[in-house]
Amino acid sequence: MIDHIANFTSDLWTQARRARRSASGWISGNAVCCAHRGETADTRSRGGLIANPNGAVTYRCFNCNFKASYAPGRPLTYKFRKLLAWMGADPNAIERLGIEALRIKDLVPTTELAPVESEPITFNQQELPAGAVNFHGMAEFYQLSNQAIPADFIEVVDYVANRKIDLQKYQFYWADDKIYGLNKRVIIPFLWKGQTVGYTARSVDAETKPKYHSSHDSNYVFNVDQQQKNWKFVVVCEGPFDAMSIDGVAVLHNDINEQQADVIDSLGCEVVVVPDFDIKYDERTKKKKWAGAALIDRAIEYGWSVSFPVWAETCKDVNEAVQKYGKLFVLKAIIQGKQTSKLKIELLKRRLYN
Repeated sequence: MIDHIANFTSDLWTQARRARRSASGWISGNAVCCAHRGETADTRSRGGLIANPNGAVTYRCFNCNFKASYAPGRPLTYKFRKLLAWMGADPNAIERLGIEALRIKDLVPTTELAPVESEPITFNQQELPAGAVNFHGMAEFYQLSNQAIPADFIEVVDYVANRKIDLQKYQFYWADDKIYGLNKRVIIPFLWKGQTVGYTARSVDAETKPKYHSSHDSNYVFNVDQQQKNWKFVVVCEGPFDAMSIDGVAVLHNDINEQQADVIDSLGCEVVVVPDFDIKYDERTKKKKWAGAALIDRAIEYGWSVSFPVWAETCKDVNEAVQKYGKLFVLKAIIQGKQTSKLKIELLKRRLYN
């Protein structure tokens, strides 16, 4: 069972490309990826695949530099799923292999997991707004200086506290500056490998518009630095407060591009997507409007699980659920409500949306 996915992939590759095996074990043939990545179709056997006895399999193209791999204990990444599709695998077979990979994951000890192969991902460093100071530093300053604490700062701290976020675990900033209404916003730094690569500043009142004032790379995934290697799941949310509430990650909108998917898959965990559930009724069109449905579509495309937790009927997002029911209950409900079958995900989505 452990090596079934590797054997399936190896057989598929050999049959599809009339590939040749070298003494080192690599099976070479015309690459299947180039034409799908804007390159000329390969005719010089620059695609290579190797299947190892431990059940791991790796594909590399020396023409367009596409790479994809699988190792027992890891879920199938979206890039590996694409590779199987390009080789001609049936969509149902790919879905079955994805489910099988999750079953195998429970059989492989965490200490024996192979590292996840992924392209190097970097983001440019960006400074926080001028004058931004973290909450603890700001509180210490006013305590030592004996100055009156600004009402705006108190309002911002209260806003975060009411969101039920761990102030010891996550850093928040404030700036006494009316430009962009920063004095009425909580500033959340975006970190990547310990470096600041952007931020978002969330307004704490209805009068300060827009709700979010942000500066960051469009491919950034929030809170990756907080993810641990021995975690079984990574929970993907839309907003940063949702992610901080349960120590998940956030894609910062209701879409997920391919580089963001690469970042998330590189964590090597089972991916569980939790959309916002703020479904509204449009009086003009007489239809429901649900932005979160787009996130579910992306999850299906990338072969990820989607959760429909029991609290979805009473809360519009993860953070509201944590405020109402507590972190542990919300996390348990997310895991209990996760679906891996594309058909079940589609049915549950339709039930909510229609």
